[in-house]
Amino acid sequence: MKTILKVAILLFCVTSFAQEQKVDYKKLDNDMVKATYYFADNSDLVEREGFFNADGKLHGTWINYDVNGSKTIIAHYKNGKKEGTWTYIKKDKVDIVTYKNNKIIDVKSEEVILN
Repeated sequence: MKTILKVAILLFCVTSFAQEQKVDYKKLDNDMVKATYYFADNSDLVEREGFFNADGKLHGTWINYDVNGSKTIIAHYKNGKKEGTWTYIKKDKVDIVTYKNNKIIDVKSEEVILN
């Protein structure tokens, strides 16, 4: 009984402090839907945006941003699967991962030189 009570209290605490993320959806003419997700603690800052196809699968380019508005990931999907070149942008390097049919086929890293 004590274990059940502890779990119930834990779940209540987690859900009480969870913030709901704002999401905007915009239907486009080509049966695509553009989705824009905002940071939960600041509904004016875009966290990521991209597209869903008519089947509701990730499709096309998706971009993730940090809280300063800088791009952190540029990703590509084709019918819900990772496809093409993904770019992971970090402070000191850029990782470039190439996917084909949801599988990694190449990985490269390039150092970022700041002047």
